[in-house]
Amino acid sequence: MSVLQSAPESHAPRAMPAPAGTVGRARTMSLCGLAAAPILVEAVQLNGLPNFTIVGLPDAAVNEARERLRAGFQALNVPWPNRRLTVNLSPADVTKSGTGFDLSLAVAIFESMGYRFAYPQAVVIGELGLDGSVRAVRGVLPAVLAASEQGYEVAVVPKANEREARMVGNIQVIPIYHLGQIAQLCGIPIVDIPDEPPEEENVRSDEESTDFADVCGQEEAIAGVEVAAAGGHHVLMIGPPGIGKSMLAQRIPAVLPDLTPQDALHVAAIESVIGARPVTDLPIRPPLCAPHHTATIAAMVGGGTGIPRPGAITRAHAGILFLDEYPEFATAVIQALRQPMENGYIDIARSRFHVRYPARFQLIAAANPCRCGHRGDGTNQCHCTSRDNRLYELALSGPVPDRIDIQLSLRRPSRADLRRGGTITSDSIRQSIALARERQEWRLKELPIARNAYVSGNWLRNHTRIPTAMNDRIDHAIQCGYMSFRGVYRLLRVAWTIADLAGHDSPSADDISYAFALRSRSRR
Repeated sequence: MSVLQSAPESHAPRAMPAPAGTVGRARTMSLCGLAAAPILVEAVQLNGLPNFTIVGLPDAAVNEARERLRAGFQALNVPWPNRRLTVNLSPADVTKSGTGFDLSLAVAIFESMGYRFAYPQAVVIGELGLDGSVRAVRGVLPAVLAASEQGYEVAVVPKANEREARMVGNIQVIPIYHLGQIAQLCGIPIVDIPDEPPEEENVRSDEESTDFADVCGQEEAIAGVEVAAAGGHHVLMIGPPGIGKSMLAQRIPAVLPDLTPQDALHVAAIESVIGARPVTDLPIRPPLCAPHHTATIAAMVGGGTGIPRPGAITRAHAGILFLDEYPEFATAVIQALRQPMENGYIDIARSRFHVRYPARFQLIAAANPCRCGHRGDGTNQCHCTSRDNRLYELALSGPVPDRIDIQLSLRRPSRADLRRGGTITSDSIRQSIALARERQEWRLKELPIARNAYVSGNWLRNHTRIPTAMNDRIDHAIQCGYMSFRGVYRLLRVAWTIADLAGHDSPSADDISYAFALRSRSRR
């Protein structure tokens, strides 16, 4: 086997059983969010009644490795130690969770039996099956990435996670599909190892073919969406049911540029932590996450028992978070978006854990004008009371909508619009957005950000020359309470994006006036 041929020859197998008290060691990584900490696995056999104990704050999944290891040893016909076996996971005050510790436990136990692992400084990650097979685990990419940053040169991972681990690039990856291979690397003469199973095809599904030309009679809304996509601005679309709000939102990812290498690595790491499937390649297109309006706070921002898991805003990192029926989401869920919308990350604090997940998403929200959806719609009569409308307006206002850069009102298309069909194609929008983003990246090349939506207020004050007429209009909006100081900065960010799309060096009076129009939806 190639993995065995590359093993150093300086580690000769020890045929004699080790005396009691011999400490076997292995190294692995413990995942906490997208970060990973090195863990030293120590195993020792002591005199006394046969027993197997794992200490060092293991969770239920780690403790259950005892039975998987016993079954795996029996599958290899390797005698299980008939002594008091104790395994310590160091540092002992850090909670360990998941099934990725199985292989490192096996290596430490083999060493406690008197054998020596061929790669003593390698990190070992993997889950065991009862037949000795090694199965994929989640979080291999961030774990191997952390191991590389901490100076480890070799990583032993499940065969199913090989492509994922090789994305790191500067660390030697040894893929393992059976416990017998680990035994051979420890010098145990195992000859009967099952053949390597065929590699499963796990191709990233193709995107659905969508085009803005499918949307009829919404040219103004499409223009606003183009501005939002070019600058990474949050958008709220309001209009009657069935007029194309969801269609517009679902077509935005198709016109966005491909992910940068750094964003692609972050998205792949998030997919690895979620563990829906092994990551086989770096993603190219921005993700789209559309949680249902019954989603809880934990489902939206992350959480759960044990170490908090990523939520919808993290799955939408570097992509689109689409909230259909936006006012129907629980108020607490909407308010939880305030910090990540500003900072681009979410801090989840628990009594024993503190996890930070990236959450630089673009929010696309869609809502009806009222509870029944027909307020201001000339073709249908609204059945909501004035109290219902006031409560619904409150759901559409507040701190979170104040952080939304663009608010669009969509009208119901006419018969002529339907006969004419869509007049704006995704190709033309994609080209305009690409040119606008090139201007942004050149202008913001000295900053750690590359989108107008993320520039600071200090940068806007120093680089934006506002015409006098627009200054008076902004002052009037502030004095009337129509716009907050945060809203002024958001207005200027949108104006810069409009200028980029128009090819202007800086926002003109017309650009700022158009930004005003995009921030002020008409109340029906």
